[in-house]
Amino acid sequence: QVETYVHRIGRTARAGRGGRSCTLIGEGRRHLMKEVIKDAEEKNQRTAGANDKHKGPSSKNTGVIRSRTIPPAVVAHFVAKVGSLEPHVSEVLAAEAVARMDRIAEMEAMKAQNIIEHADEINARPQREWFASNKQKQSVKEAAKEKQQMIAEKVGTGMHRMTRKKRRAREAREELERFQEETRREREESGLQPKKQVNERTIKSSARAKKKQIEQKEKEHMEQSVYDEDATREMKRQQKEKKQKKRKVGAFGSDALGDSGLFDDEKIAFASKKSKSGEEKPAKSNYDFKGYDPDKPKRKSKKKSVHSFKSKSKYKRR
Repeated sequence: QVETYVHRIGRTARAGRGGRSCTLIGEGRRHLMKEVIKDAEEKNQRTAGANDKHKGPSSKNTGVIRSRTIPPAVVAHFVAKVGSLEPHVSEVLAAEAVARMDRIAEMEAMKAQNIIEHADEINARPQREWFASNKQKQSVKEAAKEKQQMIAEKVGTGMHRMTRKKRRAREAREELERFQEETRREREESGLQPKKQVNERTIKSSARAKKKQIEQKEKEHMEQSVYDEDATREMKRQQKEKKQKKRKVGAFGSDALGDSGLFDDEKIAFASKKSKSGEEKPAKSNYDFKGYDPDKPKRKSKKKSVHSFKSKSKYKRR
């Protein structure tokens, strides 16, 4: 950017001193050089205007930029010169690699010589121990093993991470086990034969059987026809009436004739009315749906609700 370039070039002249900088710019950065030149010209104009206003001594213009265009022949000459130096650069890099290898070989030879000369002293040194000794490492391993064993033993006994439902279920199971144990102990003390224990497996199996029975009933109910459903309902009603008759006991259980017919509910049956066409209507069922009847007479006078609109004139006077 222009600001960064101007800042770096300004470091060549400090504290009022003069300086000179040279910048090489290719075709890809020509737009940057144009912006720098434009910025320098604007700065020179502002400085000249300030000097004329105060009528002071004319100071030397700052930020003078001179551009030079290098001919392509000169550029090609120096490119060829740099290319001719490439073999010499390769020789220098190879020499540096050989010198590095010689330095490493010399270090390895010095290390082997020291090991041979001072082998007894080196072997007598204690083994380096970093953060913990072997004894401490072994004790840490044993403590970790004991902790893992303790955690494995307590699996399924803790309640701190259980939901409310699971915690209550476990408490209920424990209470049932305590009650069964007390019952078994009491029966053994009294000399009676202990009853069969109800454990979690039997509870789950009975729950599965009950659930299966309910699902079977629902399936049969879904497969049942409308006629069968009405017949079942009528049979239940008759059974209910029989039970109610059996409950009548005491002074009012029978009349003078002995058949309790005097106290039965009086039932009056009428013949079904025939329609105008002479056809009998079908029997009513729970699935007798009523649709919209366009011939049905509509109600003439509808009662207005409390919040209904009552008077237009009253509304206009508001």
